[in-house]
Amino acid sequence: MSDTDRGLIELRGEDSLKFLQGQVSCDLNQLRGDKIIHGCHCTPKGRVIFLFAAQLNGDSGILLETHPSIVELAIASLKKYAVFFNIQINDVSNQNLFVEPTLDALQRLRAGIADITSDTTNLFIPQMLNLDALDFISFKKGCYTGQEVVARAHYLGAVKRRMHYLTLACESVPISGQTLFDANNKPLGTIVNAQPNENGKIEALAVLSGQTMDCDSVYIDGQKTTVERLNLPYELS
Repeated sequence: MSDTDRGLIELRGEDSLKFLQGQVSCDLNQLRGDKIIHGCHCTPKGRVIFLFAAQLNGDSGILLETHPSIVELAIASLKKYAVFFNIQINDVSNQNLFVEPTLDALQRLRAGIADITSDTTNLFIPQMLNLDALDFISFKKGCYTGQEVVARAHYLGAVKRRMHYLTLACESVPISGQTLFDANNKPLGTIVNAQPNENGKIEALAVLSGQTMDCDSVYIDGQKTTVERLNLPYELS
């Protein structure tokens, strides 16, 4: 599997849009034609289960593009809420249905866009992943699963951890979900995604506490590595 391969979930049936609108962070009523909208599906506690790009597929279908490792879990999560809706939810990853240009893993990372995988599901609220800055969240659409937590973080400014773009000088690529520590073995943050670049360094997105910004080195899996924070291609509030 290449790092541009994506998972595809299809929701089909007359209740597809109504059902999904009550489950996800973005306003799917804005879907028109080939327009693509990005969002996330959360737990009732506001933790991100999976991220997606959504597009209409015919008269009663919606396609969700996501990380391939999370497809099975994402479908199971959606089906928990779909019992009373006229809808089918299926894995259609083997069909060539999506038209959004596919970024490779390093391009996504450099764009400051997280990829939630089976290793990082249920770890972060949307704002920790900067999804508010990336327009993955509508604060006007009304209720959806996890909405109260997401709205509270937005209106009260209660987000103490944010995702940052880093370079690391470690020998191996950190695993998504791996913890960063300081010299006293105190947790500083969590790797979201990491990829090697053409210069032999590791580029990473990591959710960090504010104090981590003063560090010039961290420990990953017991190994000390220098760290440099780079600018994201968007502004954080």
